[in-house]
Amino acid sequence: MTHPPPFSTTSDTAGAHAPATIRHVRLAPFGQYTRYVFGNYLRSLMTIAVVLLAVAETIDLWPQIDMVMAASSAPAWRNVVYFTTLRMPGLLAPLVPFATFLAVCLVEIAQTRSGERLFMANTGRSPAKSLFPAILLGLLLGPATFVMDGYIGPMSMVEQMRHKIGRDAQRLDRSKLSNQIWMQTPQGVLSTSIAFGPPASLHNMLLFRFDAESLLTEIDKAATVTRVPETGLWHLQSPQLWRKPDRLDANMPIPLDRDQTRLRPSAPFDIALTLDPLWLSVYGMESQYLPFSTLWTLASHTHNGYNAAPYRTRLAMLLAMLVLPGAMAMLASSLCATRLAYSAAPVATGGVIAWGYAAHAATRASMLLGQTGTLPAGLAVSLVPAAALLSVVLIQRRVGRTR
Repeated sequence: MTHPPPFSTTSDTAGAHAPATIRHVRLAPFGQYTRYVFGNYLRSLMTIAVVLLAVAETIDLWPQIDMVMAASSAPAWRNVVYFTTLRMPGLLAPLVPFATFLAVCLVEIAQTRSGERLFMANTGRSPAKSLFPAILLGLLLGPATFVMDGYIGPMSMVEQMRHKIGRDAQRLDRSKLSNQIWMQTPQGVLSTSIAFGPPASLHNMLLFRFDAESLLTEIDKAATVTRVPETGLWHLQSPQLWRKPDRLDANMPIPLDRDQTRLRPSAPFDIALTLDPLWLSVYGMESQYLPFSTLWTLASHTHNGYNAAPYRTRLAMLLAMLVLPGAMAMLASSLCATRLAYSAAPVATGGVIAWGYAAHAATRASMLLGQTGTLPAGLAVSLVPAAALLSVVLIQRRVGRTR
């Protein structure tokens, strides 16, 4: 008795030996495995995010809890809940890449211990194909982190400042004059207090002008200085003026009772000051508290009398956040697929987590290098995402050669 070959039918004699259509195996990016692992990633991420946020909120709240509880006439517990809610975006957003790395590691370790990873490897699924859940997680978290850090965080700080709740909100209060500050401008050394406005204005201003030999040549003083619209000029109200007499010997001490040393009242006049009114209105505010439109403007302008490096670094970091969570997720998945393929030994597990913490610390360090102008902003913030993606490529190529 003859048996028909596999994948054949015996409905008729002519087609008895004709092979049936074979169902090809195709990559299913949104298949059951992807949905299963992606769901585990999300559950793990929420757990880790809650833990990290609780630690960050405790560290942030504890030194100022008395100030927060007495911030308004509302019950103390309500002030604490309101304050901690407003602080969530600013505290959580910088932790998202590291939390993503830990979440992926936690799921991958669980798969190793349960034998799921070995089962998937035996089906012929390569680690490269297993990266798609991590890629999907990055595509979700990148824009979400960008919106939370770039828009929701500054909005929450504006709300804190409006209610004057918390240490930062009271320190950054825009409704009162700043302390007397000193700054270097192309026109000379400036001492002034800032009324933040808008529009920003200067109060109790003193401008010390120097010649090429760094000798004092002029002092301008005014109670109030306002910017003339559509110009680079500033109008001095009730000014006083001193100019160095031509016949005065710079090498001789100036007696205090000499008439030439006194500030003399003058009619109001305009002077050129290289000061950006927008920058003055946010003077003293950390770049992470600035609205995105303000940050973009300050980062784009040059030669306006301020150091743009902190604003450019902050803007570049926000754009890098579109990529960094996904890069961290893929790095964690690749490391676990190679170092924890068959067992989750404590030393190997600790080594994988150390990679994530090193990337997190390097991100903070690179931001400092950009803010201080040591490195260009774009280069500083791209170091960690580029290194993470390069590591993923190298790991996957190495795995592909050994399979």
